Amino acid sequence: MSTTVSITEGHADTHHHPAHTSSTTIVQEDPSPTQISNHHEQEHAALGDNNHIKQASTDTPASLVEEEQDQELLQQPQQQQTPPEEKVSWKTKAWDVWMKNWFLLGLVVVIILARYFPGWGRTGGPIRPEYSVKYGFTSCIFLLSGLSLKTKDLFISAINYRAHLMVQITSFIIIPLFVKAITELIGLSNLNATLLAGMAITSATPTTISSNVVMTANSDGNESLALFNAALGNLMGVFISPLIVLILLHSTPMTPSGKNGLDYPIILRDLGTTILVPIVVGQIYLHFFPRSIAWAKKKVHFPTLNSFCLLILVWTVFCDAFYNNTFSSVTAGEIIAIGALQAFTFWVMTFFLGFLARVRPVNLRILKIMEINQQELERREAQLEDAVVDVDVAARDMENTHITEGLSLPRTRLQKLAEPMSKQDTVAILFCGATKSVAMGIPMIKILYSGETGSALAGLLATPLLIYHVEQLFSGAFMVSWLKKWVGRGEETLERFGTRDPKKLQK
Repeated sequence: MSTTVSITEGHADTHHHPAHTSSTTIVQEDPSPTQISNHHEQEHAALGDNNHIKQASTDTPASLVEEEQDQELLQQPQQQQTPPEEKVSWKTKAWDVWMKNWFLLGLVVVIILARYFPGWGRTGGPIRPEYSVKYGFTSCIFLLSGLSLKTKDLFISAINYRAHLMVQITSFIIIPLFVKAITELIGLSNLNATLLAGMAITSATPTTISSNVVMTANSDGNESLALFNAALGNLMGVFISPLIVLILLHSTPMTPSGKNGLDYPIILRDLGTTILVPIVVGQIYLHFFPRSIAWAKKKVHFPTLNSFCLLILVWTVFCDAFYNNTFSSVTAGEIIAIGALQAFTFWVMTFFLGFLARVRPVNLRILKIMEINQQELERREAQLEDAVVDVDVAARDMENTHITEGLSLPRTRLQKLAEPMSKQDTVAILFCGATKSVAMGIPMIKILYSGETGSALAGLLATPLLIYHVEQLFSGAFMVSWLKKWVGRGEETLERFGTRDPKKLQK
C-alpha cells in the first residue's frame, strides 16, 4: 500500500508575470509492521523521558529544601557544641605582658631589689660580685658571643673602618663637645656644679660593652660589628677618657686631684680576661664542635641568657650605688634636671648617628659627574655568566678588567663613604655610638678623685653616669622591638648608588 502526497508550489515574479504553479508528487510506501513497532517503542521512550524530566523538575524544589534542612540540622549541633569564649584571667594577662616586656620590667625589679637589699650585690658582699659577676656573668656574655659569631664575620667587621670612625668620633669627640656646650649654657643656673662635672665625666667614658652586644643581637643587627666597636672603644678609652676629663674640667673646681693615675696593666688585664679570652674560647669551640653548639642553641635561647646576665650586672652596679648612699645628697629636682639633659643628649646623638648611617646625599645627581656609559655597561652585563646582574657588579668588573678608558668609575671612595649603610650595621652603630660604660666610668672616677676631697665627691660625680646608664638601658630596650621589626622588613630599596638606574640618576 502506498500513499500519494501532492505538493503544489506557486510563485510570482516581480514584474507581474502570470503565476506559475508546479506540482510535485511524492510516493511514500507503507511501513512494515516491524517499523511500526519500532516507531511505537521510540515514542514510548520519548514520552517516558519527558515524564521523567517533568517529574525531576517537580521534585527539584523539594529536594533542595530537604538538603537545606539537612544542612541546617548539621550546623545546629556544631553551633551548640562551640564552647563560649573563656574569659582570660588577670594572671594570664599579666604573664603575657611580662613575657613581651620582661627585660624592661626586669630592670625595674633589679633596681628595686638593689634599693632595699643593697648588701647582697655590693662589692665585698656575700656573693663577692667583684669576682663572681665580673668574671662569671660578664665573661658568659662574651662567651655566648664567641659561640654565635663566625670568625669571618668578625674579620669583616674589623675592617669596617667607616662604622668605627662614626662610633668612636661620636663617642670621644662629638658627645663631649656637645655636653660641654650644654654645661656652659646652664653653668650660671642653680644646678649643682658637681653634677654638671659628673655629666662631663660621663660624656668622656667609652661606649658600654655588654648591653651593646646583647641589644644588637636581640634586634637582629650586626652583632660582630657591635662587639668589635665596643671592645675597641673600651681599649681606646683606657688612654683617651682620662685625657678628655682633664680637658673638659681644666681650670674648674672639679679638676681631678688624683696623683696615682690609672693602673693601665690592671685595666688591660680585666679587658682581656672578661672580653678577649671568652670570645677566643667560644670561637675555638664553634670551629671544632659546630653540631654541639647548634644543639645547645635549640635547647637554650642565647639572647635571653645574655639579657639575664646583663640584668645581674645592672643589679650589682645599683647595689653599690645604694649601699654607698650615692643618691642621698641629690634632690629629686636635680635628678630630674640631669636626667632630662642626658636623655636629650642620648636621643640627639642617636638620631645624629642614624642620619649619618642611613640618609643619602640630598643631590643624587652626583653620578652625572662620572658620565656612566650605559651602553658599555649593558654590553659588559651581557658577557657575564649570570643572567641578572646589577649595575654595581658590572662597574666593578669593568674596573677590575681595565675597560674604563675614557670613562669615570661609577663609584669613587668619596661616594662609598656617602653610601647608606645596611640596616644591620646601622643597628650596631645606634647602640654603640651614644651609650656610656659604667664599668669603665666608676673606676675612673674613683682613681681620678682619689684624694680626701675628691673621695667625698666621687659618689656625687658618679650620679649622672648612673642616671645615664638607666636611661640608655630603658631607651635601648624600647629600641630593640622597633629596630627588630625595621630590620625584618628588609631593605626597601637597594640603597646603593652603584645599583641605581643610571638613566634615572642622569636626569
